[in-house]
Parts: sequence; structure tokens; C-alpha cells
Amino acid sequence: MTWLLVVLAIVVVLVIGLVVIPQLRSRSLKQRFGPEYDRLVDEEGDRRSAEAELRGRVKRRGTLQISDLEPAAREAYAEQWLKVQQRFIDEPEQTVAEADGLVQTVMRERGYPVDEFDERIEMMSVDHPELVDNYRTAHAIQLRSEQQEASTDDLREAFQRYRALFSELLADGDSNAETKVSDDHDLPERGAR
Repeated sequence: MTWLLVVLAIVVVLVIGLVVIPQLRSRSLKQRFGPEYDRLVDEEGDRRSAEAELRGRVKRRGTLQISDLEPAAREAYAEQWLKVQQRFIDEPEQTVAEADGLVQTVMRERGYPVDEFDERIEMMSVDHPELVDNYRTAHAIQLRSEQQEASTDDLREAFQRYRALFSELLADGDSNAETKVSDDHDLPERGAR
């Protein structure tokens, strides 16, 4: 009878170790990464590979020294953004490129790697999984814009997506979040002043 209880206890521990713990890890990653989890599972074609990649991202992100912006820097970047945004009507292609550059500048100052787009995306997915698709989409439109293959509506969408990410990057660590960039939902149409 005692051996039966010992064997049963061992079986229960094995089931917990082999079934329950991996399910909890999967659930935790899915909650943390949201849509990025699903996108990567689809891309990899294998949940285990995708989860290994996401755990690797978290580990690499843990090695970075990400810091908040000083209030003066936060305000200066917000002012810079507004100046760029005001020129969108007359220079949409250029302002989208500048928006991309401003996002990279703020990321660099905060301590994110910026040399390669894929690395930027991966690290942003750890801290801002809800906005990483905005960044991916905006960057793709910006690249199409360089080839003169993006419409004004595409450029407007890219700018709005960059703005959401930029605003979040500025607000990180700012409990008051007073320096968020303009929260207008639409940029003015060309010709509308």
C-alpha cells in the first residue's frame, strides 16, 4: 500500500512537470506577448519554436540597460515630433521618414539596439507587444515610400502608427505622461489648413 502511494505521488509529480508547467509557461507567454505570440507561432509553424524564440527575446532584453528619458529630453522630443507632424500636409514622405528616425533616436537614447530593424522589433515586442505590429506596419510603409509606392493614405497610416509607438516610448517611466505627443486621431488632409 505504501509503495502504491509513492508510485502515485511520482506519477502526479511527473504529470505536473510534463503537462501543467509547460501549459502555464505557454499561457504566460501568450498573455505577455499577445498578438505577437500568435504571429510568431504562425510564422514558425511550431508553438515550441515560437515560445523558445520569445523566451530568448526576454532573456536578451534582460541584458539591456533600458532607461527612462529625462523630463527635458522627453519634452524636447515631443516638441520635435509636433514640428514634424505639422509638416505632414506638405511633405508626407519626408515626415514619415523623419518619424521613423525619431523613433529610432528615442529608442537609442533609452538603450534599445537600433542597428537592425529585426532586433528593434524583437526588443520592442518584449516591452510593447501591443504596439510592435504598428512599428512593423509603419516601417514597411516607410520603405515603400522610399520607392514612391505609398499613397498619402498609406503615409498617414504609417505616421499614426509611428505616433502611437513614439508616444509610448516617451511616456515610459513618466507617471504623469504630460509630454505625450498630440493625440489627434487624423492628420489633416492635403490642402486642408
